[in-house]
Amino acid sequence: MVKQKFGRTQSYARAVNNELVIEQLRERDYSATDLAENLCLSHATISSILKGLLDKGIIKISYSISKAGKGRKQVYYSLDEDYGIIIVVSLSDNRYNITISNIKEKVLYREEKEIERYDVAIIYELVLHLKRILAKDSLNNILLRNIIIAVPGRVNSVTNELQLSKHFDRDLFYGKNNIRTIFENHFDTPVMMENDINLSIIGEMKSGCLTGVENAMLVYIDNGMGGALLINGKFYGGSSGYAGEIGLMQCDFNGQSSYLDEFASLRSIKEYAKSKFGQTFKVDGLVEEYKKKGELYNYINETARLVGRKLRDIIEILNVSTIVISGRVVLFGEDYLNCIREETNKSQNECLIQFSQLVNNSKLIGAMSKSVDNSIPHLARATVKI
Repeated sequence: MVKQKFGRTQSYARAVNNELVIEQLRERDYSATDLAENLCLSHATISSILKGLLDKGIIKISYSISKAGKGRKQVYYSLDEDYGIIIVVSLSDNRYNITISNIKEKVLYREEKEIERYDVAIIYELVLHLKRILAKDSLNNILLRNIIIAVPGRVNSVTNELQLSKHFDRDLFYGKNNIRTIFENHFDTPVMMENDINLSIIGEMKSGCLTGVENAMLVYIDNGMGGALLINGKFYGGSSGYAGEIGLMQCDFNGQSSYLDEFASLRSIKEYAKSKFGQTFKVDGLVEEYKKKGELYNYINETARLVGRKLRDIIEILNVSTIVISGRVVLFGEDYLNCIREETNKSQNECLIQFSQLVNNSKLIGAMSKSVDNSIPHLARATVKI
């Protein structure tokens, strides 16, 4: 009995060590010596792990160099890009985007298409189109490892289902027509669904303004509004994954009471502009009119100050050190950002307010990273019978 338990413990430890090695090789190529030193493992253990990962095709020998004064070459290892591909399907509020990458997160294919609203027919059309893409000669011999779907709206982190979004017909929320279920029925691979802003903050943490930051918030302002929180160096989603939804905060503006989204989103600003100017504006038109510094300039800046007042409350409560603003409101420039800062600077706590440098790329970077994150335990255990 003791022997059996010991065997399971050994297998678990081996799987964890495999995972650690793969995590290291996601960052860059390493030699066995470097890995042993970084992970405080014996050379024998590292050699055994590397052999197992090589045998399964998860890693490969990247290159070797001769060490000065020694006859033997030092071998460097990397993830094997041919081990599998991952797919990111981003269903944003005005277009869908398909990105296919390998497990080294190198983009192999990308395309986008404008969409006004999502219904069952659009999702099935997307699935069939994706199947045609995967049938291409450059992709059909590589195993599909993972699909991650990024959506605007509430995604329950427990059930992994879309719960609420203005951009989707309600038929897509539950039952056989649930978006995730449709994908699972057509692809023999794990399928995840995530809120797009939650993925964006992961991208900012990995490659953007939030690299190395402990406590922060990402605020997305576009046709809709959303937010995500970083607490003690980790993404914080709350009990069901809904934390950070700043657009649902109650507020008063110009004598009306409603959600912040109803006053400060680009959608609401477009509605105001149409009522005042008698024409429908696209975002580029709003930006052009804003730069004239007339009535619309003043109105948009007032919405920015409203956002700033709500962010000031968050700064006071959570004591975050950084807030990153993303979405197409960044096109309004520094005047808009300074209006937000005018209000947040009234807080008792200091907080850096800045625009995202990654913009829409943060979502893709976060989605690819999370997709590989979810593949790693499977990859690591592929060499161990537990």
